[in-house]
Amino acid sequence: MTAGEDIGPLPRLPSVLRVEVKFTTGTTISVPRREREALLRSDRAAVGAVAALFWCGERAVDGRWFIVDAEESFRSSGGEATSLGVHDLRRIEKTQPWLAGVREHVERTWPAFLAAFGQLALAGHDALQKELGALHGSGRLAERVLGADVLEIEHRNAVKAIIDGHGAAVAGHVFQDLLAYLLVLAGYATVHTNPIGVPDIEVSNPVGGVADLVSLELRREQVEALIRLARNAGDVALAESLESRVDE
Repeated sequence: MTAGEDIGPLPRLPSVLRVEVKFTTGTTISVPRREREALLRSDRAAVGAVAALFWCGERAVDGRWFIVDAEESFRSSGGEATSLGVHDLRRIEKTQPWLAGVREHVERTWPAFLAAFGQLALAGHDALQKELGALHGSGRLAERVLGADVLEIEHRNAVKAIIDGHGAAVAGHVFQDLLAYLLVLAGYATVHTNPIGVPDIEVSNPVGGVADLVSLELRREQVEALIRLARNAGDVALAESLESRVDE
C-alpha cells in the first residue's frame, strides 16, 4: 500500500455465524447430513460455515484453519455424508469472498491466540472454557493475545503439543474451544459453544455493524500512529486490523 492510499473499511462480518468444527490428522473431512442441515441459513443474516484444521504432514496446510460456507459448498450434496479434501477446501475458499473478513481475522490472529492460550489448552477443555469465558465476560480477552509475531515453527510446536498431550479426539474439542473465542476477537459480543449438538459454535451481535463502518483516507504515517495508539491502549485486534490493511 502506498502513502495516502485509502485503507478501506475493516472486514465485514456476518451478523450471525454458525460453525461446525473439524479436526483431522488425515487430508479429508466428512460432514454428515445432520451437520449440513444445521448450518443451512434460517435467515438472511446468518451464515453457516465449516471450519477445518488439519495435521496431516503437509507443511503448507498443517495447523491453519480452512473456512467455507456450508450451504454453498455442499449445495449439490444429497447423501448422508459428504467428504472434502484439504485442497478442495482451499479451492472453495477462493470462491467465497463474503467470508473473507472472517478468514483474514482467523489467519492473522490464530498463531498469536494459540501462543497466548496454548499452555492453558494443555490443561483441558474445562479449564480452557472457564478462563476464556471469564476473560470475554470481563472484556479482557484481547489483552492476553500476544502482539509479537509468532514463528511458524513455534506455531507448529504449539499445535503438536495439544495433539500429543490430548490425543486427536480430545484435541479436536480443545481446538473448537479456541476457535470459538478467536472468532469473538473478530468483533462478536455473543458466543455459544455446543459440545454435543450442532452446530459446534455460534457467534453473533457484531460489535460494529455494517452501518457503523467508516472508510477513511489516511497517510501511512497516520495509520502507523493509530496502530501505536491502539497497542498502547491494549486494543490488539484494532492494531492488527490496521496493520493488515497497511500491508496490502
